[in-house]
Amino acid sequence: MNPRSKICIAIAPKGVKEFASLFEDALAFSPGFVEIRFDAAEPSELPEVVKMAAANSHLARLIATFRPRAEGGFREISDEERQAFWSGLPSGFWAFDVESDAVPWADHENKIVSRHDFERMPANIDKVFDELADRDTRAVKVAAMADDTHTAIPAWKTLLRASERKRDAIVIAMGDAGKWTRVLGPSRGALLTYASLDEQGATASGQVSARELRDLYRVDEIDADTRIYGVIGDPIRRSLSPRIHNPLFRNATINAVFLPFLVKDLGEFIARFVRPDTQECGLAFGGLSVTMPHKLAIIELLDELDGTAREAGAVNTVKVVGGRLIGYNTDIHGFLSPLKRRRSELKGVRAAVIGAGGAARACISALAGEGAEITVFARRPEAASELGDAFDIGIEPLGNGNELARFDVLVNATPIGMNGEFEHQSPVPDTAFSSGQTVFDLVTKPSDTPFIADAKRAGAETIPGIEMLISQGLKQFEIWTGIAGDEDAVRRSLAEKNGQVS
Repeated sequence: MNPRSKICIAIAPKGVKEFASLFEDALAFSPGFVEIRFDAAEPSELPEVVKMAAANSHLARLIATFRPRAEGGFREISDEERQAFWSGLPSGFWAFDVESDAVPWADHENKIVSRHDFERMPANIDKVFDELADRDTRAVKVAAMADDTHTAIPAWKTLLRASERKRDAIVIAMGDAGKWTRVLGPSRGALLTYASLDEQGATASGQVSARELRDLYRVDEIDADTRIYGVIGDPIRRSLSPRIHNPLFRNATINAVFLPFLVKDLGEFIARFVRPDTQECGLAFGGLSVTMPHKLAIIELLDELDGTAREAGAVNTVKVVGGRLIGYNTDIHGFLSPLKRRRSELKGVRAAVIGAGGAARACISALAGEGAEITVFARRPEAASELGDAFDIGIEPLGNGNELARFDVLVNATPIGMNGEFEHQSPVPDTAFSSGQTVFDLVTKPSDTPFIADAKRAGAETIPGIEMLISQGLKQFEIWTGIAGDEDAVRRSLAEKNGQVS
């Protein structure tokens, strides 16, 4: 156990054998606390699980939890069963996490009174907290669901207010939109932050694994002076950007953390989080990585565009300098860097770009700057026509794929092949590829997309999307900090995540 850590690993054993295994794994992380979700135990196993947990209470600060399904528990539990559990729980536990109606049943001075809302963020969450705080308990816990980063602000303000009043509190915004509250909460006075043993073992929506909290986000090292960076997009769950930038900040010994922010309402986020004169959360933002669907919409919210952003017509990087928001585009660099390692000379090269969105525009801009002969293949004629006018390039309909055989470079700039509805599809048939071609897929996945797999089978040289992600991320880090990032550290971090990047 690490008494200075605020990481609390939550385990949900179904029986005695599983408890022994999960508890041993949890202790291996040296957390500050271990929460035991006794509501997950089979009723027939519950007495022995409680007995074993109590016998091991000297090894860690244990928090006992026995929630009914309505409060996020694993099964239906009657009031009679709850009362019997709390009144009969042996001593030795550091705290009991009880719902407000169960407070009288738990004969223990270290009670954490809690309430959960799995549907929404209550507009009066501060009043909910105050109502619970009137109870004679060790701490107050409120957890509520957020559907957009800015909707988590009431929970964050409630935590800050509790900290000012020296009231031990755990206030969490659940879901992907609230992950930032889990990472930053301890630095702003939260008693603890919950973690799962691994990504599959989360006991609540948006919960982060213990390894990520400790090693990636370094949650116990974050303080009020830590500079905030992050990636904004929708969806954001699978973003690998934290795996790129947090190791870079760590290796450069910069007091900064990089977080994923699920952002639907871009204007609300920029105004209420990032702009120094209107922000509400007391977070010092240094920069942002911008992904779908905000690369174009963010332009009108910025104070200045760098030449790279004007050239690409899109922004994927924001730097906050003296209260001003400056937009850049590192996609061009990220695209060209791995491509030119395969083809050092692109002048006169025949290149086909499949797609007509923001990603395609960055690739076209990059290729045009190198003197390549570019043709765009797209299913949206109006979007393709706009690109044709902007860059004076060829536009052709995408047919059976045979029309792509004449090109030296093929680029997939569509989301086809990404996780979701089109994960197992390719934008072109396998007959489109031939040996001698260089095939670049912008889709980032730990395994080969169908587009890349088909190209490999045809003998083409391939570039997976992860290469562009790494290159553009290193350029972002350089823009934000003025120093070159450690590429090896990034590749090790990504390899740890998915075992695919070398």
